[in-house]
Amino acid sequence: MNIRAIATGLVICVTSLACALPAWAQAFQVGVLPNLSPRVLLTNYRPLRDHLSAALGMPVEIATAPDFRTFQARTVAGEYDLVVTAANLGRIAQQDAGLTLIAGFEPAIPALLVTLKAAPAASIEALRGKALAVSNPQSMLVLVGKNWLRQRGLSAGADYEVVWTRNEDSLAQVLTSGSAPLAMMSAGELRAIRPEIGERLSVMEEFARLPNFLLLQGRAMPADRAAVLRAALMAFPATDLGREFTTLTGVRAISPVPEKDLETIDSVTAETREQLR
Repeated sequence: MNIRAIATGLVICVTSLACALPAWAQAFQVGVLPNLSPRVLLTNYRPLRDHLSAALGMPVEIATAPDFRTFQARTVAGEYDLVVTAANLGRIAQQDAGLTLIAGFEPAIPALLVTLKAAPAASIEALRGKALAVSNPQSMLVLVGKNWLRQRGLSAGADYEVVWTRNEDSLAQVLTSGSAPLAMMSAGELRAIRPEIGERLSVMEEFARLPNFLLLQGRAMPADRAAVLRAALMAFPATDLGREFTTLTGVRAISPVPEKDLETIDSVTAETREQLR
């Protein structure tokens, strides 16, 4: 199995028996937003996969997509049983496709401006006439970040260009190549960068704390299975596998989403829909 195949939606199987059977025959599909490279996603979500497999009594597969737009299309089409996605995309799936919001990850996501340690940008003015590197233009982090820059006198397309990269390692490589003085990323993306690259970067500023990923029920399922799924998710952080997940991702809790977070998310849903188009 190669990385290209994984990135286009191939999944890893819980057991050799599950690998031998077609996915539709029995596997519970967990769709995870491709905000990180497949290498990192498949590693990070293995503890959740194993926990849900034991709780549900069936094989569980982790699936992703090549980009945000494709993942969102698959989400609203009902291809996943459980969806783990960015807050703005999850809210749109809830509102437009009727997915059931279960809970959200905690804590909030630190949104960062990152620069090259050897040649650090002194301020956001370093962007003027240059480029800002991002990995996911439709992410809530980038939409909020562009608004934050606009409020400080820097508008995308007029004062700086936005350069899109494929994954977190590519973000770092754009900085090290000198193509952009700053990159916009989450603390999770920064943590996921390979150590030999990440050690060359430094955080210039944390510009926001954003609602973390949402978990939504995608496909219709029997009420008893939905109840087991919800209970398993809520119990997950306190288990050994949940603690392993915390170490890998920084997620420390799974909780109901506060109304104030939904209001924050709703402030960027219109722009998110535009970006998805």
